[in-house]
Amino acid sequence: MDKGAMSKKEFKLTPEDGAIVFKAGGVEFFYPSHGSAELQETFEYVTFALMKQEWIAEWYEYLDAAEALADLAGMIDDEEDTKVPKLTVIKGGKADNEK
Repeated sequence: MDKGAMSKKEFKLTPEDGAIVFKAGGVEFFYPSHGSAELQETFEYVTFALMKQEWIAEWYEYLDAAEALADLAGMIDDEEDTKVPKLTVIKGGKADNEK
């Protein structure tokens, strides 16, 4: 599905519905004013989780660790990682028979 098509989709919310909309400029919350208690509690929990600074910091630590593991496993294809070292043999130095 084309991402552009998804961004143009319109949703109609009733007072029983809730939504969290992620935009380029931030997050917008549409709290369910007449929804079920379960829906309202779920919305409150998700809102709490999105604002919890410790969880956000932990998420970024997880991403850093995942990237490091992928790098170690050779899954990250950086241009620098794909360069083959070039070595040049130069004359001079210690002869094999000298010790």
